[in-house]
Amino acid sequence: MEINWLGHSCIKIQSRGITLITDPYPASIGISMSKPNANIVTVSNEDPNHSFVNGISGNPKVLSGPGEYEIENYYISGLGTDRYEFEGDRRINTIFSYRGEGLTLCHLGDIGKPLSPRDLERLRQSDILFVPVGGGCVAETSQIAQMTRNISPRLVIPLHYQTDKVKVELSPLEDFLKAFEVNDPTPQSKITATATNLPRDLEVAILSISSK
Repeated sequence: MEINWLGHSCIKIQSRGITLITDPYPASIGISMSKPNANIVTVSNEDPNHSFVNGISGNPKVLSGPGEYEIENYYISGLGTDRYEFEGDRRINTIFSYRGEGLTLCHLGDIGKPLSPRDLERLRQSDILFVPVGGGCVAETSQIAQMTRNISPRLVIPLHYQTDKVKVELSPLEDFLKAFEVNDPTPQSKITATATNLPRDLEVAILSISSK
């Protein structure tokens, strides 16, 4: 299974010839996904910076809410959580978990509040966790760090933070890294994950933005 970061909250996961992409975004945020092909797209919330499905090629199957799905090589579950309230309108975020090749990957989306004990227990099966760490429309960095520890995956990949050229106002990655005492991170261009090559204990991995 190959994992690439396309920027913001957008991850590309390739498994046995099937490509899944999370939370596609428009070029108006300052960077571009370069219109990648996908078989499956998951959308955690309706914000344009997380739901730009028109930026994806290949006529993918789009999942945009809670539920259970079996598509191609993936078993996918969507868990509805609070995002934030806007002018009295309660917004919903969907946490997606993807199971394939003996691994469970979890994308927290734009989670806005700490998870309930019941939801935490449900997510503790995660081997790889994608977390939004830049604040703004998501929970504070300290809350995200605590949720990460409570879920206790084997690999944590931070997303949704301030980078060069991104016009969205977010906090830098360093705030999250301090919580896990990561002092000198070396970004990787991609991660090739298998059921046997992940670390035994929680580690943070940094991805550079891929133009693939």
